[in-house]
Amino acid sequence: MREFVLEQEKAGFMSRQNTDNLHHAFLRTTALEGGIVHVMPADSLMPAITKSAPLSPSERARCERVAARLYGELGALVNLLPDHAQGGSGMSRHLGVVRNTCQRLAHALSDNDPSLQTLVKLPGTKGLRLLIDAMKAQKYDQAVIEIASNGIEQFDVLIREIAGSHSKLIVRIDAHDDDEAPFELASLKARQALYHAATGITGRAAQTTISLYAFRHATDDPNILQRAIATGMIQTTVVPGGMPVVISNGSTIQWDDDFAQALKNLDDTDAQGSTPDALLQDFCSQPLPTVTSRGSSESLIRVIDPKNLDGPQTFDVVSAARSNHPVLDPNGQPIFDEVWSLSNCPSTKLIFDIYLHEDMERMYRPSIDAQMWNPNLSAPGGDKWVLRYPQLPTLELLGRGITNAASKGYTKHKELTQSFFERIGWNPDQFFGLRCEVDYPIWRGGFCMKFKPIQSATD
Repeated sequence: MREFVLEQEKAGFMSRQNTDNLHHAFLRTTALEGGIVHVMPADSLMPAITKSAPLSPSERARCERVAARLYGELGALVNLLPDHAQGGSGMSRHLGVVRNTCQRLAHALSDNDPSLQTLVKLPGTKGLRLLIDAMKAQKYDQAVIEIASNGIEQFDVLIREIAGSHSKLIVRIDAHDDDEAPFELASLKARQALYHAATGITGRAAQTTISLYAFRHATDDPNILQRAIATGMIQTTVVPGGMPVVISNGSTIQWDDDFAQALKNLDDTDAQGSTPDALLQDFCSQPLPTVTSRGSSESLIRVIDPKNLDGPQTFDVVSAARSNHPVLDPNGQPIFDEVWSLSNCPSTKLIFDIYLHEDMERMYRPSIDAQMWNPNLSAPGGDKWVLRYPQLPTLELLGRGITNAASKGYTKHKELTQSFFERIGWNPDQFFGLRCEVDYPIWRGGFCMKFKPIQSATD
């Protein structure tokens, strides 16, 4: 199923005054970093890196996120120990783990706040795994141990992808800014420049774009795949004469005759005409934006048109929809294969979350891709490598439930996720979350989570 979230727009022109107003509004928008994550392995096409080259801005931001997670989750792990075992030497005696490993962990957690130096001070992942094994053997809280273990695996992926070893990562963290830096395609600086150019062209921008999906098989019919989606644009700024903000939730399924009737609001009402019920009002600006919805066999379109504005306007809008689909296509193949989010509105942050029911989570191997969208707004075809961007985003595992749903990209994101599950009546504890979180997502780029059935996947 090639699901997608995209915004379509009509051509428009901006006066010099409107452009100046727009830039003034956008200058107040700042980039925000990501949340608590467990990074899943994914293919990466990173440029070659000089051993002593300093971290790029995007790599630094990623390291800071990993450091923040490790600081919190390893701290919670150490807090399980008795007071006499929370220091390096006492921990070593209590757990039977090498003293140097325990001392480095205690030293890293002694800082008031996490930083890049947290990753420098920590022991390597091999030592951290020995500590995890020792705590498992002594029957400490398994939930806390599992969360910390996920964080350690994220640390291991980080090391392998941007340095190759813990010692080389330390060298890169400590490298001086005036050291020779490698050329980096799709760097944060380049994506920021694209964002600012796109805002001047389209007359609109968002601080954070949200695509939040949940999938499960129908409880009364395992041949039906149920989908729910919330799409948000937070701190969205538009100017008079700019392009309308249009959010489209749809599918590329063309052969399902019942699909034309499948797209509904969350309360199962039809999505046609003026549809205030299409909005998750607790997460929208007041007064509510005027939204019209148009359902078709391919998409459900929500339109917020700025043509009558007296000046630049900034608002939050979050819409939602649900639908049912057959599990298999006419050839007997699973339709759940790709889920897309198209960055058609310039944004400083993309939060792209997918929650799979526990029955589905065991059936698929996920991966992440980023591609240039086809000119006709269709998903890329068979030769996807031709349109693939040279630097891929990271796929992150949030784990069971919504404990790790929070994101600094949107302070109410965990609250939104909880409300989303409440509205559709599904128990979030039965779902596993995946996230693609990107700073300054490439404008007009498509971010795709792919799901390969386990039985046909190869290592």
